Amino acid sequence: MFLKHGSISRTTAYVVHHLNDNTHSEIQVPSTMEQPIGEGVESTEYLLEDSKKWPQYLAATLATLFAVCVGTVDGWTSPALPLLQDCELSRGYNSSNDSFHHVITDDEASWIGSLAPLGGLIGAMPAGYLANIIGRRQLLLFLTVPLLLGWMTIIIAQDSVPSLYIARFILGVACGAATVATPLYNEEIAEVRVRGALGVNMDMMFNVGILYIYIIGVLDSYLWLSISACIIPAIFAVTFFWMPESPIFLVSKGETDKAETSLCWLRGLGKMKNIDIERELNQMKKFVNDSLSKKSKQVTENTRCGVFKEYIADLSVTSPTAKAVKIIFGLMIFQQLTGIDAVIYYTVDIFNEAGTSLSSSVCAIIVGILQLISTYIPSLIVDRAGRRILLILSELGMAVSLLVLSLHFTMQNNHVDVSWAGWIPLIAVNTFIIAFSIGFGPLPWLIMAELLSTEAKVWVSSMAACLNWSLTFAVTKLFPIVNRDFGPAVTYGGFCFVCILGTAFVIYFVPETQGKSREDIQLELIGK
Repeated sequence: MFLKHGSISRTTAYVVHHLNDNTHSEIQVPSTMEQPIGEGVESTEYLLEDSKKWPQYLAATLATLFAVCVGTVDGWTSPALPLLQDCELSRGYNSSNDSFHHVITDDEASWIGSLAPLGGLIGAMPAGYLANIIGRRQLLLFLTVPLLLGWMTIIIAQDSVPSLYIARFILGVACGAATVATPLYNEEIAEVRVRGALGVNMDMMFNVGILYIYIIGVLDSYLWLSISACIIPAIFAVTFFWMPESPIFLVSKGETDKAETSLCWLRGLGKMKNIDIERELNQMKKFVNDSLSKKSKQVTENTRCGVFKEYIADLSVTSPTAKAVKIIFGLMIFQQLTGIDAVIYYTVDIFNEAGTSLSSSVCAIIVGILQLISTYIPSLIVDRAGRRILLILSELGMAVSLLVLSLHFTMQNNHVDVSWAGWIPLIAVNTFIIAFSIGFGPLPWLIMAELLSTEAKVWVSSMAACLNWSLTFAVTKLFPIVNRDFGPAVTYGGFCFVCILGTAFVIYFVPETQGKSREDIQLELIGK
């Protein structure tokens, strides 16, 4: 057995924010089992020699099946909207039914696309609180209900626009809540040696969902597209039901025996008692007790007005929290205003407008495959190359891709023969997706966790998530309207300009956090 010093990334901030001091008694930690934390070390984490990785991978993989569900919701509009706007019902619904159906307008299509992220904004708000009330596992299982309800509504509604609006909003609520609960569960079940790999797993599974729905879209059947998407949450519910609850959550509720059972299973030790398990469990208890003590002190020593003043002080212009908020919000803004969700939601439409020589559905599948593969790139190089250089390369790569796409549409609008260059939009979109995936896709969330102190992490993270979903809604709602009124050349040119601004923002404002302790980062934000 050995001890590894490092930062504990278990989300104790959520525990601090939501635990009720009046209902939870202090959890006793045997003094003989407590391990000292050396000076200058943020926290400790125990690695178990005899533990196995596969139960953690299994639980995390099944949990991130929900990310596949989120990917299907995000990717559904790309093949579905062209079918809904097709006047031939045989393509839109079923080859055996030749009756006429309502052809949705561009404005209706934009609402169908954008109501899911609007629902995501609403769903993300209470998700952290609910996860601490009913548990991470229970919340994820409960969220399958609105997912199934949403997809069943789409299947039954067919071309009823109001029903499609309601269904997309319901699906978005479930997805928004899942984006909070899923990473929380994966983080709390994992040992430090596999936590990074499990973190990448969620992004990968999200892209699996997008690719899956793109492949089904090749069938040109709106009915089977929706049925295929409905199958995934059902599989998730049946398989994830057998996974244990987060041991951190169980400890926070005082259910120590259940927490120990969960931890033993996750470490591959069955029901066998192990001194390493006891030490890891008592470390969890210590963190929970520290969180409870800190919250109790705040409640007894400060009035609500005093707590509010502390938050205001945290946001003073010179405070590290205020500087972190500016950087995080800037990254979130540039992440969404690059147009990534517009590309994902309307991939098929983009290729149809570009007049590419390949089938638009085939092009969408190629995009999905490359997006899935590129998910692995950050995990391989982020700790070697650094955050800033990846962000800069990401923005520059997206800017060049969008510029090429804008020039292609400009030539097309000026009646220049571009039939010989039908492959250019495919290359440009794929380069855009790869550039986004190596930098501005995963890194804003990572940098957010690195810049924030424990006290600020809960409320700033919630605000950042709401900002992100709000921008996603705005982009997906306005993209088809702007694209129609101003043309794709201007639309993609505008996204290109945003990428250039984002590059300047990273160069001048975003600090490098690679290889720095949290104390060093906070001191750098202070200016010392």
